[in-house]
Amino acid sequence: MTVEAAKTAAPVKAAASADRGRRKIAVGLVTSTKMQKTIAISVDRIVRHGKFEKQLTRQTVFKAHDEKSEAKLGDLVEIVETRPLSKTKRWRLVRIVRKSQLATVTGAQDTHDVSKVKGGQKGKKKDEKPVAGTAAKAETPGKGKEK
Repeated sequence: MTVEAAKTAAPVKAAASADRGRRKIAVGLVTSTKMQKTIAISVDRIVRHGKFEKQLTRQTVFKAHDEKSEAKLGDLVEIVETRPLSKTKRWRLVRIVRKSQLATVTGAQDTHDVSKVKGGQKGKKKDEKPVAGTAAKAETPGKGKEK
């Protein structure tokens, strides 16, 4: 290919990208990153109630393709409409507008330690001995009939 042919081919690509300029763009928060190369984005919109004319906030959840898995939970991202990539995935991640403060504070902690959950284990361990006060209460006869 000659240099002149390459120069004439460049405007054709620019015209093709002009067609892509008509695609819808949305900005929303990442609500889930549990899928492979896919993120769920919640986009809020304000609508007016037909009868009472109150402004209501409605949410739409879009599935978007994230090739490098760079978006994290809570990030504000920009997505663009694209061809269908799967049954529910019709959007593609363009850029991360703002990183989540949650991700920077907690770090990359994906592991969940059950022993630190409030309430701990439900039930007793087999080796555990009963507390001194509980056994005495069980042996004390209750009020009412005694057999």
